Amino acid sequence: MSTRSALECRDDRRRQAVRDSELNGIDYIEIVDPRTQTELRVHLFRDAPAHLHRENVRIDGGERIRDIRVNRAVVDHDSPTCIDVRVDRAGDFSTYTLRLVEIDHGHATEVPLRGFDPRHARADFSFKVGCPSPLDCADETPCPPPTRTEPDINYLAKDYATFRQLILDRLALIMPEWRERHVPDVGITLVELLAYVGDHLSYYQDAVATEAYFFTARKRISIRRHAQLIDYHLHEGCNARAWLTIATSQDTEFLARDVYFATGTHEARGEVFEPRVDDPAAPIHLYQAHNEIHFYTWGDQLCCLSKGATRATLRDHWVAAGQKTERTLKNLKAGDFLIFEEVKGPTTGNPADADPTHRHVVRLVDVTFTEDSLFKDSSDAKYERQTTPVVEVSWRREDALPFSLCISSRREATREQPYCDVITDVSVARGNVILVDHGETVADGELGQVEIDTEVGACTCDNRLVDITNLPKRFEPRLTKVPLTFAEPIPKHASAARIIRQDPHKAYPEILSLVSMPGYCRDEEKPSYASSEPKHPGWRWHARQHLVRSSAHDRDFVVEIDDEGVAHLRFGDGELGMMPEACSTFSATYRIGNGPAGNVGADTIVTLFWRDRVVSGLTLEPRNPLPASGGTAAESVARARLIAPQAFRRAIQRAITADDYARLAERDRTDTIQRAGGSLAWTGSWYEARVAIDPRGTATPSARLLRDVRGGLYPYRRMGHDVDVTGARLVPIEIALEICVLPHYLRGHVEAALRETFGNRLRSDGRQGYFHPDRLTFGQSIYLSRLVAEAQAVPGVQSARVVTLRRLGEIDAGEIASGVLAIGRLEVAQLDNDPNFPEHGKLTLTLEGGR
Repeated sequence: MSTRSALECRDDRRRQAVRDSELNGIDYIEIVDPRTQTELRVHLFRDAPAHLHRENVRIDGGERIRDIRVNRAVVDHDSPTCIDVRVDRAGDFSTYTLRLVEIDHGHATEVPLRGFDPRHARADFSFKVGCPSPLDCADETPCPPPTRTEPDINYLAKDYATFRQLILDRLALIMPEWRERHVPDVGITLVELLAYVGDHLSYYQDAVATEAYFFTARKRISIRRHAQLIDYHLHEGCNARAWLTIATSQDTEFLARDVYFATGTHEARGEVFEPRVDDPAAPIHLYQAHNEIHFYTWGDQLCCLSKGATRATLRDHWVAAGQKTERTLKNLKAGDFLIFEEVKGPTTGNPADADPTHRHVVRLVDVTFTEDSLFKDSSDAKYERQTTPVVEVSWRREDALPFSLCISSRREATREQPYCDVITDVSVARGNVILVDHGETVADGELGQVEIDTEVGACTCDNRLVDITNLPKRFEPRLTKVPLTFAEPIPKHASAARIIRQDPHKAYPEILSLVSMPGYCRDEEKPSYASSEPKHPGWRWHARQHLVRSSAHDRDFVVEIDDEGVAHLRFGDGELGMMPEACSTFSATYRIGNGPAGNVGADTIVTLFWRDRVVSGLTLEPRNPLPASGGTAAESVARARLIAPQAFRRAIQRAITADDYARLAERDRTDTIQRAGGSLAWTGSWYEARVAIDPRGTATPSARLLRDVRGGLYPYRRMGHDVDVTGARLVPIEIALEICVLPHYLRGHVEAALRETFGNRLRSDGRQGYFHPDRLTFGQSIYLSRLVAEAQAVPGVQSARVVTLRRLGEIDAGEIASGVLAIGRLEVAQLDNDPNFPEHGKLTLTLEGGR
């Protein structure tokens, strides 16, 4: 099947350009006989090729009726610009694509017919174009407005304590640098004016605390150790991450350890961010051509990248390279990151009017270099190439555009500017993108020396001392600088959306190096030849969340944060983890910077610092178009007391009941699965666990998703249980509405708005239709009152009445009287109202009144 391009343009200027050139193309397709729908007439821009065979014509597409064959294709003698095509059968209501292609050994290929423009060697059409319809056939706007996010409002916040907590939580998120607690401060005055009881509750909690038991302990380290006994990890937050684009004056490269970035200026440095790369030894490459990359619209105007797009076309340029020409974007490859940014106001063309929320990061998975032979840009006139170089890029669905990105638009006329010109390059793509995260690398050269606890000697039979063993004391050093950085490891080859998202429970301390060196406890014990010995490289120690799985030979340690944010290092006891040797010394290299303090705003990381080198003749301008995100504060002790005792119940380790199978299917798949349901069925010999999946964005799960869920459930299944994973049991329903239209409203317009409201796609304003797959899930019944309310909200509707509400093909079961159509726990309601699939639900509208 053919797939429609994500580029939608209302001003098709390429069509006229093809007419003016020597190339040929398809103008439009006509259904000759609307009754049989098997005779097509293809109108071309120029005369049809003389030697044309039926194999040169391909018809793809279709939902119910596919693989339509061409029985005859001849040039019309009376009209040489027309090709008469006869097919073996009529198609369905969906969109088909007719292509004119080359023939290879008697078979049609994917190559457009010689002499035809590649974008006009194909055309979309419908066999049902002659069917009557009361709706307006005009195209919808290709750039719908973004979906508005409504703020969460806690309507239970009625008392003093709840308001105080809400205010302090909000201030901690939007003003992490504000830590003033002095009484005359106006902020504290306002907070204490609104919150008094919270102080009393805090005093009560502190007064009854004790470290002996989990529910009464006050020290953070004590709470952490108690929680680990019930398999709960008290997280210490994580740092923030940001995407940085670096504008460079020339192509260059450097190592990640050579630079760091910061907010503020060189004189007043703010928060520090460092590059985050997979391989620290691999250089970071920057290219001047990647500073700003324009989108390519193939000569069309008034274009945008639609919401949900996963591919785009970029404008390339030819540049001289010795005796030949090459592309400026030749170094763009899969795995690189791009930032899409709106840089002009779509209606004014003023950069100050650009929407700062229209910025998005994608990770490329495919980069294809191609050329447009129709247009030749004037900027490349000095080169001999007669084509325009372009680059087709695509990215994963996880990085799909969350909004419509305007590329070109028309300026609004004003009294000062009474003309309407076209605004080009409203949005651009920026390369040279690297990931940075909050934190600064520091070093503690001396954490201390392990002291001797006791000395144990071994004696011979004649009471001679032959060996002395120094038993060490418990060594628990502290890092001198705070706060220690915590970060989740970055998965390789992950999408940009996945990389920026962190789970603080999976974050590890950023202690880059902890090394112990053998030492001497007394100067007199140091041998005279010690200075001539080669320097010992030291032993490296590794951070772990706990030491339960560490053996006596594993150099592991645990980081524990106290109430003041100071990091304490805890080592093993010789059984669970190795105990540090007596008299050895430790040194550490780690990073500091954690929590919401790193959630800086957009365009604030603008300063680059070099480490141990001076660079001249090179200008690098870093910038973060998107705000840093992910910086999370450490989990509070109060929250741990509330959640930890029940955490083991939520962490399912085996599936016993039907609901266990459903929860395991949902776990770690929130991006692809909206909800899952389960049931146990007796097969006559054993039980079968049947799991139904409700995927996001569609009603039918893919075979790969079903296979992954089935494989993920197998290790958790109960012995004797078979596992069967299927899609949700869709229940097509039938709804009929009688609508009274207000005077002076067109019935056709009101009907179109009602069908959009009760559709299964996104509305023109960006909201989901009432029967969108992501809006309905398992066991969600259909209420009559809700249907009436949705219909009444449509402009032009005076009144609405539901006359039919039932399962499709079944008799009424009293749904109208009861006001609800019940849906089972493993069922999902479906109403697509698709003429190709009438069995997927039906919506009937009867409109009266209006005009």
